[in-house]
This record gives sequence, structure tokens and C-alpha cells, in this order.
Amino acid sequence: MKKLFKVLGIAVLVVLALLVTLPLLVESRIDGIVRREAEKRLAARLDFERLDLSLLRHFPRASVDLKGLTLVGEGEFAGDTIVAARRISVVVNLGSLLGGEGLEVTKVVLTDPSVSARKLADGRVNWAVMKPSEEVGKPVGETEAGEEPSSFRLSVRDVRIDGARVSYRDDSSGMRLRTAPLRLRLRGDLSAAQADVRLRLDAADVTFAAGGAELLRSATVGAEIEAAADFAARRFELSRNRLQVNDVEVSLDGWVALSDEGVAMDLKAAAPKASFRDVLSLVPALYARDFRDLRATGELSLSAWARGTLAGERLPAFGVSLGVSDGTLRYASLPGVIERIDLKASLTNPGGPMDATELDVERFSLALGGNDLRASLHASRPVSDLRLRAELDGRIDLGALSEAYPLGEGTRLRGLITANVRGEGRMSDIRQKRYRQMQASGVFTIENLELSLPGVPEVHIDRASAGVSPDALTLGELTARIGRSDLAARGQLTDYLGYLLGEGDLAGKLYLRSELLDLNQLLPESSQPAAAAQEPDAAPAAEAKPLEVPRDMRLSLSVAFRKVLFRQMEIADLAGTLSMRGGVLSLDGLKMGLFGGRVNASGRYATADDPLHPSLSLDLSVQQASFARTFAELETVQRLVPLFEKTGGDYSLTLRMNARLQPSMQPDLGTLDARGEIRSEHIRLGNIAALDALARVLRDEGLRQIEARDVRIRFTVADGRIATQPFDIRMGKTSINLSGVTGLDETIDYTARVTLPEGSAGGVLSTFNVHIGGTFSSPEITLGLKEAARDAVRDVVEEQVQKLTGGKDVGEVLGEAFEQQAAKLRAEAARAGEKLVEAARGQRQQLIDKAKNPLAKAAAEKGGDALVREAEKQAANLAAQAEQQIETLRRKLTAEKGE
Repeated sequence: MKKLFKVLGIAVLVVLALLVTLPLLVESRIDGIVRREAEKRLAARLDFERLDLSLLRHFPRASVDLKGLTLVGEGEFAGDTIVAARRISVVVNLGSLLGGEGLEVTKVVLTDPSVSARKLADGRVNWAVMKPSEEVGKPVGETEAGEEPSSFRLSVRDVRIDGARVSYRDDSSGMRLRTAPLRLRLRGDLSAAQADVRLRLDAADVTFAAGGAELLRSATVGAEIEAAADFAARRFELSRNRLQVNDVEVSLDGWVALSDEGVAMDLKAAAPKASFRDVLSLVPALYARDFRDLRATGELSLSAWARGTLAGERLPAFGVSLGVSDGTLRYASLPGVIERIDLKASLTNPGGPMDATELDVERFSLALGGNDLRASLHASRPVSDLRLRAELDGRIDLGALSEAYPLGEGTRLRGLITANVRGEGRMSDIRQKRYRQMQASGVFTIENLELSLPGVPEVHIDRASAGVSPDALTLGELTARIGRSDLAARGQLTDYLGYLLGEGDLAGKLYLRSELLDLNQLLPESSQPAAAAQEPDAAPAAEAKPLEVPRDMRLSLSVAFRKVLFRQMEIADLAGTLSMRGGVLSLDGLKMGLFGGRVNASGRYATADDPLHPSLSLDLSVQQASFARTFAELETVQRLVPLFEKTGGDYSLTLRMNARLQPSMQPDLGTLDARGEIRSEHIRLGNIAALDALARVLRDEGLRQIEARDVRIRFTVADGRIATQPFDIRMGKTSINLSGVTGLDETIDYTARVTLPEGSAGGVLSTFNVHIGGTFSSPEITLGLKEAARDAVRDVVEEQVQKLTGGKDVGEVLGEAFEQQAAKLRAEAARAGEKLVEAARGQRQQLIDKAKNPLAKAAAEKGGDALVREAEKQAANLAAQAEQQIETLRRKLTAEKGE
């Protein structure tokens, strides 16, 4: 007996050893089979990180796990990840692993898969990854002569998907579907000729949109389906089936059969247990907001059917009907109630093309706060030529609505809207603007509307009305207040039907008036300049976005605004015409008071090409504007022309400019290209670092203040730098010719030709060049010492020679008079040399004073000493050249006398 147990124990150990070691022997074979079959059958790239084989987990079957699986498209969908799964588990028959007939798959489990399905506008889909084959429909196991048989035989009985994330995008129709997570289980012998199949589906956070409308938002969807499947005949009999969307539960009965001609069906759906409240759960605006607090009553009828064949573009006959009678809707937390809700609607198709589908909302009515609202809608021929007939009649008290529907915290709504409108027509008439072929009449009115939203200025509309005709909406006088701003408008809008149906541009002409328009309050905060400092715990600022000009509007706006506030600017009496077309806003002869003067402006602001970086072009003519106000109110001037802050007086300007704007609506100065001319009859400049530095170097306090008349400056702006052409400024008896460049970083590079009044600097150094560099707040002054000395020698000698010889006989010149004038010449040259050295010493001290550390001070001292040595050298040259000229003149006069 002991020997028997020993043998059995050894046998068990051997079996266990085989179960553990055998997978290691065949894993590589299975890995190769999977990759080879995928390459042979798929027009996509299938890959996985690892393949694991276990014989114990589902014994006597084997389990194959593919971890980190991805399926990536090719061709048009190259790079698109169609499927990505953390793990796919496949259970196979153990005997098929060891035999040569291929793998027999019985169970498939997908864990945390992500599926991204996409359909292009031309109809191509990214999930069509199976390579074309002529073997479709062949009995299993049948192959052509010489063809290698398939390595797979499906005998699946159980398919599971857990934690799936699914997205679907149809570019041809605009349909969108997204859900996560999704769970699915499919059970049944899928390899048998006939079997009972059970399917269970649960999906959360389902969002579905079609035709530009969001039909489901964050919905829950479930399904339990049992079907008797005849796989040979490809027919499925449905019984005891349940479909559920949010709170609506629908039963589904009938059959579906697949054939080469299409999908034949005879299906019926009903919702015997559904209530009016359940149907309201399908409305995204209601389901997403306090739905648990919603109470609804009323009789509901909901049914649907489909009978016929779905083949290509041909639909089976179908019908969906929805009815509500004597419905009420109220929220437990609110005092108001919407009552007497009555609805009768249907969607039908007799069988045939989609164009035969008709939507009929025969009646819809409700009562709110003692006011009734009635509407009807009929739509047909949705594909070939949409035909619409609609009617709206009644009043809505917005105050009563806010008491019956939760608007959100901080939201307040009041006012009365009255509508009596009806219309009928075809889409082709709208597209061709055959408005006389259509019918439209009625009027809209709004009275005493008040709207308050968190973070948005309050809106008050005293009264507004619009008369409806087929070709135009005629706006009566609209008077409104938005925050601090007021607005009055009237005019006419044409082509409004095509615009509302997405088939054309809105056109028209409006007249706008305002006493105060505060754009700083009306514009989004993200388009306002950032504060200089922000609290550490403040919320991050919203992403800046410029104002976008609609592309689907062709409007002419005639404006007359008494006062407009925009950033730091205060604009007075703005009047002119604005034209809006194709994403471009054009200014035509706009006139306004700005910067204390008058401005005429023409140009365009365009967002069509790049909504985040609009283009701006302007032609400006400015008359008698203030330098100081311009600097205070315009940030661009603060960055480009800081000199305006210290300039008194008025100016006139002509300017032509082009630039791209940043998302904050500020010009991108790197793209600014401009040219113009600025003129001023009288300007005053003082307390300017560059002038103070020049005065210190030249030892002339009069240069610290400038008063100039009849100034005329031509300038250009490019690559973020403003360049001025040479212009003259007179300061008393001193004149300066100035030209140069200012950069965005406040760097300056100017050359000044200074002409001092007669008698300055001992009669020498009256004209010299000065280079002004550094920055506007920290300028660096450099004198042209060599040029100044050379010019000084020439001028002084010529002047003294003229005094010595001018109009006199040679005999009179020589003698004591000659020596006296020669002595004066030597003295003038000496004084000029002293002035030259004094100026150099002043410049040396300026360099030392600006040094901020010992190392910089040592360098400044060294550079300053070099300047002084150069000045002393030029002073010595001045004396030597004066002496040389005296001796040359003496010899010349002596020779003339001897003759």
C-alpha cells in the first residue's frame, strides 16, 4: 500500500511538473502563431509586451494572456491607436496546443481596453483592419489547394470586456459618442449551428451628439438581451430583452436576420413602466442639474417599431411616437411649477430612403406663472430639400421660470418674453434667397428683462422688439444697460433664416448709440492687462483670448458713442461706421476725441486667418493731442517712447501701421511695422537722464531743460525698434541735430550734433558730436574729442588770423600789433585746451559715478584716465598747431613785406 501511495505521489508530482514546465516549452510557439496570424490577416500593426501561458488557471484548458496589447492603424490611419488593452486573456483547448490542427479558442476576456473608432468624411473607417479575402463564407476548415490552413478555430462560449473606454467619431455626419467605463458579457456557444445567446451591457458617463445637438450627456446605458441564434440561417429571435437609458426602460421583441441583401427585421419596442419623469431624464439640461430633486407627473405613451430591410441607403419602415398629457414638473426646493404640459410627437418613415423620414410635433404646450406657451413643428425631406413648418405663440415670465427651474447659484432672471410667430418654407428657397416663396410673420418682444450671472455685469433690457418677415428681422428700438454701460440699437437683419439653420451668413445694418460704453467691464478679464502684482493665493488668470470677429456675419454698424472706456484710454464722441464681414472688422472714417486731441482712424482688425493672433492695420491722423496723456493711456507708447512721460505740450501725428496682436490684445511689437511724422509747435522736456548727463559733461546747466518750437520728426518702426530721421531742436542759443534708434528694452543709440552759442568754451569747441547710448533711464554720454579738437584748432586759428590780417596793410600787421594778436591766439588755444581737458574730466567722473561695484569702478577709472590723457594730448596739439600757424603767418607776412 505504501508503495502504491508512493507511486501515486510521484505521478502527481510529475503531472504538476509538466503543468508548470510545459507552458515554458510552448509559449514561444504560441507567440509565433499569434504574431504570424495577425500579420497575415490584419491590415494594421498588432503588438504586445508579453505573452504568458498557464495550464493551472483554467485546467483542463490553457490560458493565454497578452499583456500591453496595441492595435495601430496604417495608411490613412497611420499612428491611430485603435485598441489598447492592459490585458487580453484567451482560454484555449489544451489538446489544440499539442496537436497540429491549430488553437481552439473558448473564452476571451479584455481588461481595461481603450477603443477609438473613427469614420472619415469619405466613408473610410479605421476599424476595417481585416485584409481582403476570397474565403469569406467558406465552411470552417475548407481551403484552396496548396493554401496553408488557419491556425485558429473559434469555439467561443464566453466573451467579457471590463473597464472599457470607448470613443466614436463620425466626420461624415458629425456624430460623436464617448463612454467610460463600459462592461460587456456575451455568453453562448458561438461555434454551434444554433444556440441561446445572452448579452449584458453596462455603460456609464455616455455622451452622444448628432446633428450638432447633444442628445445624451453623462448618461447611463444598460442592456440585457436574450436571443435564440440560428447561426446557419443568420437569424436571431429576441425575447425577454431590456434596454435602459438613464431612467427609461424599454422592452424589445421581434427578430433580426442577416443576408447578402441586408438586414431584415421585425421589431417592436415599448416602455410600459416608464413615467414622464423617466423620459425627462433623457433631456441633458434636466438630467445634469438636480435631477434627484425633480418631481414630475402626467400620463406618458412611448412606443417604437421597425419592419422591413436595412440595405445600403434604404431604411426599413419605422415609427416612434411620444405622448404626454396633463404633465407637471416641479423641483422640491423651488416654489414654482410648470404645468399643463401636453405633447404629441412622432418620427416616421414608410420604408425607403432617409429623405422619406418625417418629424411631426403636432402640439406642445405648457403653462407657467399664469402664462401659456404653444408650439408646433413639422419637418420633411431632410436630405433632398428640408421643408419646415413651425409656429410659436405665447408668453414666458422669466421670473416664474427662475422659480420653477434651478438656474444656479448667483443667477437671477426677470422679465417677460412674448412671441407670436409662424413660418413655412423650403431650404432650397433659403439657399437661393427666394424669400417671396416662403411664409413668415409675427413679432417678438422683450420687456423689463434683468439677468445677473456670477462674474458678469448685470444686463437690463427695458424693451426690445423684432418684426418677422420672410426676408428680414426688423429691430425696433432696443434700450439696454449692461453694467455701467448703456446701449440703444435699431436696424434690420437680413438672411436670418439661412443663418439660424446654418446655411448662410447673417447680414444687415444696425445703428448703435451709447452715452457710456465701459469695455473694461464688458470684455473678458483674460483680454485685460495683467495686474502688476497678484496675491500669492489668487486663482490663476484665465487664458487670454482676443475678441474674435464672426466669419458668418456681414453687418454694417453705424455707431455714435459719447464716451468709451478701454484700458487706460478715455475716448470721447466716437462716431463712424464699422463693417463686419468674413472675420474682418473694418473701420471707415472713425472719428473720436482721444489723448486730449482729435483722431481720425481707418483700418481693419482681422481674426479670420489666426483667431489667437489677430492682424491690425491702421491709418491714423491725430491733431493737438497731449504727450502726457498719450503716455499715461497707451501701453505701447510706454514701452516704445518713454520720452513722452517727461514731455510737455501737444502734438499732431500721421501714422500708418501694421501689426499682429497677442492674445491679450496688445501689439506684438516684434511684428509692428509703422512709419509716420510727429509735429509740435511747442514742446518742453525736463528731468530726463540723457539731458542731465549731457549737461554734466558739458558743464552747461541750461541743457537740463529743453523748450523747442516747430519740431518736426519723421520716424519708422520695424523689428521692435523705433528710428528717427535727423531733426533739429533749438534751446535758446544752443541747437542740437538729433537722430537715432530706441529699442523695446529701452536701449538708445542716438547721435547729437551740438552747436553752442558764440563765445562758449573760450571761443572753441562750439560744435561737436555727442553719442548717447545705454538705456533711457541710465544713459551713457560719449564726446567726440578728437573731432572736436581738430575742428577747434582750425576754427580758432582761422578766426584769429582773420582778426590779425583782415583789411590791413602788411606793414601795419607786423610789429607790436602782430605780437599782441599772436599772444591772444596762444591764450585762446590754451583756454580751448583747458575746456577740452575739463570736459574729459567731467566725463571721467560720470563713468566713475555710474560704476556699481569696485571692479566696475576700477574699469571706469581706467577708461576715464584714458579719456583725460587723450584730451591733454589734443590740448597740447591745439597749442602746438596755434604756434605753427603763427610762425607760418609771420614768414608769409615777412616775405610779402620784402617784396
